[in-house]
Amino acid sequence: MSRSRLVAVGLALGLLPSAVAAQVRQPDGTVVPLLNSDDGLSVGQVLTRRGETNLRPPLTPFDAQANARQDPQTFRPGCRISFTVIARFAGHADAFGWYNAVPGRATPPPAAERYVIVPAGSMDTPMAMGGVGFTATLDIGSDPRYRGGDIGFFLDNRTQGNTYFTERRYQPSEVPGFVYGLIYDSRVTPGGFYFAWEDLIRGNDNDFNDLIVLVDNLTCTGGGGPCAVPGAQGVCAAGVRQCRNAELVCVGTTPPSAERCDGLDNNCDGAVDEGEGLCPPRQVCDRGVCVNRCQLELGCLEGFVCTPSGACQETACAAVTCAAGSACRGGRCVAPCDGVSCPRGRTCRQGRCVDPCAGVACDRDQVCVDGVCETRCPCRRCGAGEQCFTDGRCRAMDCAAVSCPAGQFCQGGRCLDACAGAVCPRGGRCVAGECVEPAAVMDAGADAGDAAGAGDAGRDALPAVDLPSIPDVPATMDAGVEEPPTVGGSEACGCRTVGRGARGARGAWLALALALASARRRRR
Repeated sequence: MSRSRLVAVGLALGLLPSAVAAQVRQPDGTVVPLLNSDDGLSVGQVLTRRGETNLRPPLTPFDAQANARQDPQTFRPGCRISFTVIARFAGHADAFGWYNAVPGRATPPPAAERYVIVPAGSMDTPMAMGGVGFTATLDIGSDPRYRGGDIGFFLDNRTQGNTYFTERRYQPSEVPGFVYGLIYDSRVTPGGFYFAWEDLIRGNDNDFNDLIVLVDNLTCTGGGGPCAVPGAQGVCAAGVRQCRNAELVCVGTTPPSAERCDGLDNNCDGAVDEGEGLCPPRQVCDRGVCVNRCQLELGCLEGFVCTPSGACQETACAAVTCAAGSACRGGRCVAPCDGVSCPRGRTCRQGRCVDPCAGVACDRDQVCVDGVCETRCPCRRCGAGEQCFTDGRCRAMDCAAVSCPAGQFCQGGRCLDACAGAVCPRGGRCVAGECVEPAAVMDAGADAGDAAGAGDAGRDALPAVDLPSIPDVPATMDAGVEEPPTVGGSEACGCRTVGRGARGARGAWLALALALASARRRRR
């Protein structure tokens, strides 16, 4: 994925373009790291030599202040991660390693739970003993010390006995808020992060080049939450936070589609319910709902009023204004997913039941689970009663030997119908584990609803009425109220008494039939 892709506004993981992200400052206001160093190369010079570039032009030289971050504080490791010493300009013996990040732990991890990877050394240490160029690989998927989940990193100043952590709550308390470590995401090494440190209490020269280590095959923590895609409109603005190439970005979850009458901007052009043909004949799209047009003097049925646009609107909704993306029903505004219960393995997004992993691309050693990129097992531990499958996902052990057909899922060792208990959007039907929207349902009022079967489940049905046959009805009467027939030279309409002759009787029965059909459409 291109690094120029903008990250969603408000994602405070240190991955926004330099023009947006705030600079890192010490409590006295000093912007760090300093651009020059008295004891060696600056951070910017070190990373420029490695080919690292800025998010925005000018791409080089690397701007160490604009790209400096303190987040993420914890990381999700891949199966094998490498540690490489990039620079050492400290006169103290500094060691670098990892620890298991424990949510809610108030005290820093003790020495016994801190695992050194880069041995203690200084600027004069040979490469083989931890100097510049030293590389070590950790097979964390099989390391018995790894508890699963996130990890953090630390720097031990063995000379002075101080330890600094990527989780800022564990930093020494001598100067609250003092910064000891900076983080840079690499654009050269996929999934790589640089960790640059100051190794003295209250710092020394604020150049953060005492030890710089590159750790690869990491992914940032915090994916899965909802977000807004920058610059997108309508349904295309809905997204979920995902790690892509070690960056937390907002990934869209709903692609554009043909516009329909649902109160949403389906084609993502900035307009809602625009265009022709959104509703069946004799209906109009009014505030996200296909409703009947007012029928001349017949007006609307009880419970509906005629709006200035010529639509029969629920009386309870006449004075209700709903926000974009919702529609008024029964006097209240409802969202497209209200009342929806999708089939197993599907989630409701913008009024549709979709595969939450559709279109989600995960980093190396990751797999999509319920729309979120997670580390593959066995790189992460499966829960109690679970087993790691070959696709990198954890599943219940009692389903290990069970293979279910399409439209079913395994639970408790048995294959169950994924449609059980599903309530599809817009009155659709659940077929083979997927919500299907029949044309009659999508048209929100077409009289083909009886063919929808389960799609009509839960709807209030009008009682059946047996009407006598109407022989020899003139063709003009089939046209409804647009072209009313004449009776005895005068127009027949809903507000005029019809004569008792055969033609008048047929007209009365037809009026009743039209009213019932209209009510049926409105009810549906």
